[in-house]
Amino acid sequence: MAIFARKYERKLPIDDTETLSCEIVTVEEVNGHTEYLLRVQRGPNQENSWKVLRRYNDFYKLHQKLGAPGALPKKRFFGNMRPDFIAERKEALQIYINTVLMNPILASSLPAKRFVDPENYAQSFHDHAMQNALLCLRNDSVWALGATLGPIGWRLRKHYFKVTTKPPEKTHNKLLVKSGSQTHQSKHFAAGSSNGSGGSIDAGTFDPNTEMVAEWLEYGPDKYIEEKEMNGVLKSLMGLQHPHIEPVVLAAHTESGCLVIRKFHKNGTLKDVLCMAGNPKNPFLSKYGNPKGRTALSMKQVATYGKQILEAMIFLHSKGYAYGHLHSGNVVIVDDCVKLLDIENQVLGVPAFYRPFFVQHSKIHTIETIDVYSFGHVIFEMAMGYPLQESIVVRQITECPEALKCLLESILSKEACKAGLPTLEQLIGHRFFTQYAATAPSDSGAVPEKPYFKLSLNAKELLKQAALRAENRLRDEQKSVKNQKRIVRVQELMSSEEEKRKSKHKAKLEHKQSKLKQQGSLQTNNGRLSLSAASSSTAAVSGLNTADSFNRSDSALTPEEPTLAGIKSPPLTPALHMATQTLQQTPFDVADLPASTSGGAASVERQSSTPNMSSEDTSEPTRSALLESICKFNRGSLRKVRSND
Repeated sequence: MAIFARKYERKLPIDDTETLSCEIVTVEEVNGHTEYLLRVQRGPNQENSWKVLRRYNDFYKLHQKLGAPGALPKKRFFGNMRPDFIAERKEALQIYINTVLMNPILASSLPAKRFVDPENYAQSFHDHAMQNALLCLRNDSVWALGATLGPIGWRLRKHYFKVTTKPPEKTHNKLLVKSGSQTHQSKHFAAGSSNGSGGSIDAGTFDPNTEMVAEWLEYGPDKYIEEKEMNGVLKSLMGLQHPHIEPVVLAAHTESGCLVIRKFHKNGTLKDVLCMAGNPKNPFLSKYGNPKGRTALSMKQVATYGKQILEAMIFLHSKGYAYGHLHSGNVVIVDDCVKLLDIENQVLGVPAFYRPFFVQHSKIHTIETIDVYSFGHVIFEMAMGYPLQESIVVRQITECPEALKCLLESILSKEACKAGLPTLEQLIGHRFFTQYAATAPSDSGAVPEKPYFKLSLNAKELLKQAALRAENRLRDEQKSVKNQKRIVRVQELMSSEEEKRKSKHKAKLEHKQSKLKQQGSLQTNNGRLSLSAASSSTAAVSGLNTADSFNRSDSALTPEEPTLAGIKSPPLTPALHMATQTLQQTPFDVADLPASTSGGAASVERQSSTPNMSSEDTSEPTRSALLESICKFNRGSLRKVRSND
């Protein structure tokens, strides 16, 4: 048994309240069915991650176990292997698993933990709790372990059992139990009395109709008190008396955890009242995961209960003991009187319920500020009827009196979490409690219970050192969260800058390509215009036609050159005009013309034949000059010229 407990203890440092994030990375087809590859990360450290393969049926079974409303996509029997359908279902499953992990109640449940982290949550927690609970009560002569109550609480490693009183023993043994103060102490557990006298508890002192419950809880990652020192601290807790703190009847511990016996209240906790749970013994998923209804308390009740909670926490802090585990599930209401539960959690080192919330704020790093922050959440839940699902109040609070609004903003606003929270003494003097809290009746015949809590100097020093080490671990985790947020912001900024840079580069390339296309089209059109103009002028001069024939040749151009129709031919020189008229009237050969005329005609003939690329007599320099003139042709340099014809 010792070997088994030692192996199991290696898994205890896992903080069950650390946030788990899940991302569906890819989809795989295995043996004709679709499997989704999940990347799961615990906490802010990206290195603390692993991958899990899940099918749609696994998501469906998880949805049935949780019994909470969600956007789980429905089954599809035909066409479920199509790529578009798989992509659509992947997005829907991602939304569903995000909804589950963002809900503190659903994310802390065992089905959700086993779904995303099967390696650390596959073992049977209940069997381990049963073995250790029996071990704690093995030598006890008063209490006997009964049937389990099931998962009525939110902690995975906390289990509830019924306890019954053992039949009376012989007279001399019974007298020995009453008079001895070390009867219930052994190597693994300690016991004391609830009245601080140091004697053990006799079953005959309790009302037989009172139902008792045994709670087994494993040690948490903040457990820093050694085994040999645990006996004295637990004994001091059993001697604690306060009108607003539920007393501990018996506390026993082993190497793995602690067993505590206290009174069970049939009306349940404050959370049961707010969620209208009815039977507090129902599983917490059915009570809180999808409550049938919610109700809020009156302002008088909120102020009265809140003031009593503050009085109890101020008393504990004055004695050198930090509470640190306030939430609506640890508060019971008995005859308009608040009683706090689970005061032993700080000694056992288990994480607080609101740890995922206040780990995001570096100013909340002491036990007192944790109690103040948790108190703000409890006040909000009592006043509104529903819990605050975020670490701070984002929206404006308008559904409450101005005094309560001021109180909540002093604790749960963004500015308060950055600047610093008020102390417990400052809160109890707030005007909200002076305006709405009910005063204690003076004519009551009941004698008020006198507060009593005695800790030895050694126990106070041990608790102080344990609290400091727990606060240091919290600061380290807050630094990790802050650094991770900074990295995410830098990555988002870099990705946005990279996208901007890429978009600018793409726009520049597109602009450059369009400009090159425009230049290419202009050069092509200009080249066509040059060739067309050159061929038209050559045909006009070589054919010695009139201006009318030249115009007809312009109109006979191809449809690809529509701009040439608007280009007018340059006017003929007077000599050339007279020669053309003479040639039109009398047929002749060019050689028969006079020297002056023939020379002019010959010169015209040579000029007009120069740009003709098909001429065989054209030399290579002439061809190069022609190509250069074509390439350098500028349409804009053309000007309109009137003809005298």
